Amino acid sequence: MSPKPVADLASLKGTNCQFKFIGEGAANIVFEVVFPEEDITTQDDGDSQILDILQGKLLRVPKANTKAFPHPEILQYWESSISPLFDNPQEDLVQQHLIRLDNSVVSQLNAILENEDAQRRADFQGTKVAEAEYGMLVEDMRKKFPLDFLLEFKPKWLTPSPSAPSTATRCRNCAREAYRLHKSLRSASSDQNSSCALSHEPPFCPLEYLAAQSSPCSLARVIASINLSAISASLDTKPATRENPVGVQPAVSLDGEDDGRPGMDQVDERYRVALVHWLQSNSLLPKLRDAQESLDPAPEGTSDQEKLALAMTLRDCTCFVRISEDSKGGLKVEAKLADLDKKNWEAKLEYWKGMDEVLKEGGYYEGVEVPRIRTRCFMEVGAGEAA
Repeated sequence: MSPKPVADLASLKGTNCQFKFIGEGAANIVFEVVFPEEDITTQDDGDSQILDILQGKLLRVPKANTKAFPHPEILQYWESSISPLFDNPQEDLVQQHLIRLDNSVVSQLNAILENEDAQRRADFQGTKVAEAEYGMLVEDMRKKFPLDFLLEFKPKWLTPSPSAPSTATRCRNCAREAYRLHKSLRSASSDQNSSCALSHEPPFCPLEYLAAQSSPCSLARVIASINLSAISASLDTKPATRENPVGVQPAVSLDGEDDGRPGMDQVDERYRVALVHWLQSNSLLPKLRDAQESLDPAPEGTSDQEKLALAMTLRDCTCFVRISEDSKGGLKVEAKLADLDKKNWEAKLEYWKGMDEVLKEGGYYEGVEVPRIRTRCFMEVGAGEAA
């Protein structure tokens, strides 16, 4: 049974609402629906209903000329395949609802994009909103108030790859990062470039997220990987750029790079304590790990390719952690997963399998590529710390 839309954007006709471009990806564009203050205070019952529905949500609409699934199919997949993997999806997942689009609204959105085109990412310029029947209302996980603390990161592979060799010393993510850096090294045209590639900062290992719940060393490495971004302490967001392709800029990112930005030592101590407590005690990442493991193929492989596609979807999601003051002056922590759209597994299957073969045959799982790329995988450092 197909999901039903919660509202129709045609009901916005006659209101003074405006749309604000927030960001975009390859398949979707995100807008904020803004009602003038006078409309909020003088609304009638019809306006009140649509305003209540739009409150705390962003409008996500499909781009024209992409191969992405229609939004009703995306939502149906989310409800039937993603949500059941979590015992409290309302709390664990960024909520989304179907909304019926209107041709006049789509035209309005495209006019906004045209005005913003020069500020958009170069390869996104000129793309438009599709004349689709449906879009999606997505829970807004941006900062609600200027002092809110927002963390955004990709958990990626939370367990070692089940298809890796038994002698593996790297997880899938660290092996892939080693391959990427090794490939860059091989294509370097000078000794200077080669030297830079060999002296890179080791990539952050996602196995540390769960290890941080019991290992002080892992907790320290997770905290060390957190850097404040250059965003100002305001509610404003910026359009997508090449450096920030989704447009919405988090207050904190987990890129693990020393790029001169202020670190966690400049975050209010109460927020630091709340974040550390969440890292040590959260149940969200263990749930995500369990879901990934339950769908993993055995090392010898599996014929259930849809399960593999779902497992890979869970490894490409985004985690938002928002810490804010509650009405009593205490701190409230909200943590949710997003970016769990249905993937075209038939198109991606060969790439996934091909990459796994490259990592195995090239010795990247075992760290025997020549020259060896420096990594700091928990499968190596964690074993040494426990010894």
